[in-house]
Amino acid sequence: MPKVKNPKKTPPEVVGIIPAKGGSVSIPYKNLMKLGGKTLLQWAIEVAFKSEKIDLVAVTTEDEKIASLAKKLGALIIPEPKELALPDCDDSGWYRNAVEYLEKEYGWKPEIWVNLRPTGPLREPEDVDACVEHVLKSGCDGLKSVIPSPIPPYKMWRMQEDGSMEPLMKHPYRLKHGPDIPRQRAQKLFPTFWQDAQIDITKRKFILSKAAKEYGNCFGKNIHGYLMDSRKVVDIDTMEDFHHAEKIMKQLRKEKNQKPKLAGLEGIHEHK
Repeated sequence: MPKVKNPKKTPPEVVGIIPAKGGSVSIPYKNLMKLGGKTLLQWAIEVAFKSEKIDLVAVTTEDEKIASLAKKLGALIIPEPKELALPDCDDSGWYRNAVEYLEKEYGWKPEIWVNLRPTGPLREPEDVDACVEHVLKSGCDGLKSVIPSPIPPYKMWRMQEDGSMEPLMKHPYRLKHGPDIPRQRAQKLFPTFWQDAQIDITKRKFILSKAAKEYGNCFGKNIHGYLMDSRKVVDIDTMEDFHHAEKIMKQLRKEKNQKPKLAGLEGIHEHK
C-alpha cells in the first residue's frame, strides 16, 4: 500500500476505527488471515483510507503483531489494555479507551466514530461514504448497516418452561390471521432488518455516556439504517464463513467490469 497521509485533516472529525484483536475463540489470529491475497486487517484499513469521508484511520488492538502490520499499512495505533480484548468483553470498553487516548495523546475530540470490523471485508468505500454523509446530514444519533432479515419475526415464538408458547409479535394482524401466512407476505407486511456488522457509526458523546459505562450501550436512541447489498455481507467467525467469503469474492471479481450496485440512501430507515 502506498504511503498515505493520516490523518487526512487535523483535527479529525470522522474516525474510521478498526477493532482488531489478536486472540480469537474460533480462529487464532483471524484478523491476519488472507482473503484474496490480503489480510482481513488490510481490507479494513484500505477501505477506510479509500473513504472520502473518513479523516483518521485508526486500529485499536492489544496485540503487537497486529499493531506492527497496521502501522506499516499507515494506520494510527491505539494501544488497547488486554482486559478489554477478552472474548466476553463488549465494545464499550475499547470505544472509551480509544476516545480517551486520542484526546490525551493528541488533543483530538472527533465526534463521529465509524466502526469497520475486519470480519466484513467485502464492503465498499462508497457504502462507508454514504453512511457517514447520511449521519452528518440527518443529525441522527448513529447508524447501522443492515440487510432484510432472513427470518421474519412474524413466525417467532416465546416458549415457557411448561412448553406453552406465545407469539413474539403481538400485532393485531398477527393475532387475527395466525402464524401460518406465507413467508413472503409476512416480510412484505412487516419488513424487518438485521444489523450485519459491516458498518456501525456512533458519536463520541454516546461512547462517553452513562449508559455506555453502566450498560455497555454506546448508541443513542435515534439510530438509522443503511441497506447493504446482501451478497457483500459476510461476518467471518468460522472457517466455513471464510470459505463462503472466498467464493463470494471470486464471483464479485468476475463482475468487476460492472459497477457494484449499492442500495443507496433510499435504503435508509429510521428505527426509534
